[in-house]
Amino acid sequence: MFSYLTKQAQYIKSRLDGNTLENLLWFIDIGPKMVGFDLKRKKVFVWFWVVHLFLLAYVYCLGTFVYLWKRADSAQDSVKSFFNVAIVLLVGNASWWTLSKRSLLKHAIQKTEVCDRLALHSPFFQQKHAQYIRHVKIVMFLFYGLNVSNGFLIYFPHRISLSNDFAMAQCVGMEPLSESPNGEICLVTLAMQEFTFLFIVLNYQSVQLILIEHASIMFRLLALEMNTLNEPADVEVSKKLAKEILPSIIKRHALLLDVINTLKLLYSVTMGFNFGSNAVCILLFFYIPLQEWLQFMPVLVYCFFVFFLYCFLCQRLVDSSEIFETAVYCCGWEKFDLREKKMVFVMLRQSQKPVILKAADIVPVNIATFASTLQAMFKFVTVVKI
Repeated sequence: MFSYLTKQAQYIKSRLDGNTLENLLWFIDIGPKMVGFDLKRKKVFVWFWVVHLFLLAYVYCLGTFVYLWKRADSAQDSVKSFFNVAIVLLVGNASWWTLSKRSLLKHAIQKTEVCDRLALHSPFFQQKHAQYIRHVKIVMFLFYGLNVSNGFLIYFPHRISLSNDFAMAQCVGMEPLSESPNGEICLVTLAMQEFTFLFIVLNYQSVQLILIEHASIMFRLLALEMNTLNEPADVEVSKKLAKEILPSIIKRHALLLDVINTLKLLYSVTMGFNFGSNAVCILLFFYIPLQEWLQFMPVLVYCFFVFFLYCFLCQRLVDSSEIFETAVYCCGWEKFDLREKKMVFVMLRQSQKPVILKAADIVPVNIATFASTLQAMFKFVTVVKI
């Protein structure tokens, strides 16, 4: 027994220490595997989703409706209840995506893994690849650590409490909750809902984080490889190198563009939905009383962090594609033979097309959008509050 536990501990440590795409996917798949909807599984564990969706409808939807109908006495009570509406939209959106996009997600992961394998053809690029993946791993651990600590230390104690209604009616139909076993059943129900909520939302966001950031890494590695074509001073050596390397680069670039198109299909609608709900959630936070900020703070931190993460990751993708475009133009193509010049020209035309992910196929997701949205929020809050 002890030797088995030791081996498992060593296996987990090696997984966490390894800077590879496989290890990143393994880490984010731990939770989903426990409840039956891991990334590469064809079918999901139905009973988990039945329980999750029933609890979401019962705890949040019915609880918020009853609260607004019977207990909300002021505008502030209504504003607080809309945080629960935002949570319902957030969790419902992630649940719908997880169930409806499984085949497309599996296809995207397979293409990403092929891109990843093709990029590891030389020791130099393996080292750069490991460095980039390590940065993604740090961001992912920060994302998990921040949200899990926020949830367990602040959000869950307030949410799983019969003394705090959290702007919703607790466990409708189980009254009185002060008696046993009604109170205990209600606590278990609330705890189950919050844990399923945490599993699904973290899985949705972490998969998005890895796939988008990995695409950025692939653009940067392609740019490094294009730059190697301009290193030889001898024209004949440069021509020979171009004949050897260019077909592989073109193949990987075409595959990467295919991955980007798949990501657009995967995340366009859900990103637009979350983009809007996160913005509204941040806006509503400034209309609740100061003494109640603490219990809603994890919701604000999550919404703000995810809102920023969307924009930051998509901006990184744009910047990486522009770095690759510059590298294609500066690869020393003037020294190549005619066939290789034509290949570079076609690749340059393709790389000049903007690589932009749009929320709902309308709003470009980047840092400029993040800044302009926060500016508009500040102006709105300032005008209305004053």
